[in-house]
Amino acid sequence: MWKTLAAIGATAAIVGGAGTAAYAATGTPTPTPSTRSATTPAAKHPGLDRIRRSVHATWVTENKKSKTFTTHDAIRGRVTSVSATSITVQAADKVTETYVVSLATKVHTRTLKSAASISDVRGGDPVFVGGTGTTTLTAVRVVDVKK
Repeated sequence: MWKTLAAIGATAAIVGGAGTAAYAATGTPTPTPSTRSATTPAAKHPGLDRIRRSVHATWVTENKKSKTFTTHDAIRGRVTSVSATSITVQAADKVTETYVVSLATKVHTRTLKSAASISDVRGGDPVFVGGTGTTTLTAVRVVDVKK
């Protein structure tokens, strides 16, 4: 059976190659290549540009072992209010989300080289907040990107 499949595959490759050669010999012009280089970051990772421009998102992942689902939420915007227990962020499209800040929340800033705390984040700062939850959002990570 494997010999039959191999023979069919080889025949298909030869016929396909002959068809391609015949098509190329007809003088039909080849399409012009795109002006975007294959070495640009967007060409290598087409979704990366969309992620960089995103302002907020919600997605669900599945834990294969326990067969449970986790709802993730992220927002990029400016801090409208911040306290020791919560942070509220408004995105560019005016969507506002409030996250609970817990002891497990990781906070990072550009200005501090070591781990930061929520008290280092100020109102008006540009931030990225990623968290989990559906009705009550819990911040997992807060990244203050002020310069």
